[in-house]
Amino acid sequence: MVKIFVSSLSVFLLTIAAVRAQTPIVIADYPTINEVPPINSPEVQAWLKEIDLTGAPDLPLHKGAPPECPNPPIPDECYWTCDGCAGDDITACAAPNTWGLTFDDGPSTATPTLLNFLKTNKVTASFFLIGSNVIQYPETVKREVTEGHHLASHTWSHHALTTLSNEQIVAEMKWTEKAVMAATGLRLKYMRPPYGDINNRVRFVLKKLGYIPVDWTGDEFDTNDWRMPTMSEDTVIETFTKSLDAYVASPKTKGFYCLEHDVNAGTVAVAQKLIPLGITRKINIASVAACESDAQPYQLGGTAPMPSANGTTPAPTGAPTGATSVGGSTPSSPAGGADGAKVTPTVSAGKTGSNGAGQVAAAGISSAVLAMVAGAMLA
Repeated sequence: MVKIFVSSLSVFLLTIAAVRAQTPIVIADYPTINEVPPINSPEVQAWLKEIDLTGAPDLPLHKGAPPECPNPPIPDECYWTCDGCAGDDITACAAPNTWGLTFDDGPSTATPTLLNFLKTNKVTASFFLIGSNVIQYPETVKREVTEGHHLASHTWSHHALTTLSNEQIVAEMKWTEKAVMAATGLRLKYMRPPYGDINNRVRFVLKKLGYIPVDWTGDEFDTNDWRMPTMSEDTVIETFTKSLDAYVASPKTKGFYCLEHDVNAGTVAVAQKLIPLGITRKINIASVAACESDAQPYQLGGTAPMPSANGTTPAPTGAPTGATSVGGSTPSSPAGGADGAKVTPTVSAGKTGSNGAGQVAAAGISSAVLAMVAGAMLA
């Protein structure tokens, strides 16, 4: 019990340290919100000097938002949205029977409602942040880190990256990186291209910046929440339910990444109806960091300590101790993890489970103490 408490406290203190390692954000010091940043600024010029873009694939810039697919396809482009070529992007959660929960386009005024829901249900996610929104809602970003979520990049202005020059891609990524660093002290490592718009030229630039692209696991795991209100909420739920049922009927040797958004009240409302569908189907839920078992889910060079990847919310198998139900209650029989494997709580490994009522009690005690510490440190 003591060991679990100390481990939880250690991770929590590292997280709080990250949040406190911030610098004030002055919006006037950043590029125009929702516009592609100019590449002739002193900041971008300095960033360009830090990397060598020589050898980038010579591919034409596309047009449109999202861009139209070239016809015929361009040889060796490996254009994910058009020809399904993912290159070495991450497209599926590495953990079996696991829903890699991700939200794009935030933070927004609706994000705190989503965070309340995730906290109540003890679920963690990855948030792919738009830099323009980070500078408007830095407190929400800090809260995401404090509550154990994983942060990643979704560019500065949400423009399709295949339509931008190499230098503009650098500006999009680095300004977002700078904003998140200012808010949290953490240097982002994972990213998702807007519209899933990525080809080999974009990949080349992203790798030079140290980023790992994360797509989603095909159209069946696009929740289509972004189509609302043109598509009704009922249709979104019905369509995604079919995808979950098909996944449950499959071998489930790998997990999946969904496409969801915390951009407005509508997408947040439907998320609160979709997540329980996964829990009741005994699908584990995890962030990208936990899915990939990444003990260092941020790049080195941040001003804050490296938080451990937060855990997976284990799916209920029977009535496992520590497994999270929709209401956030904790049953009390022996634990079962993905595919029936026994799960033991390991904070450092980034996946959490439980194998005893005493451990659950320790977790409860530590949560209460951690809450008091949080109040003191953030005051």
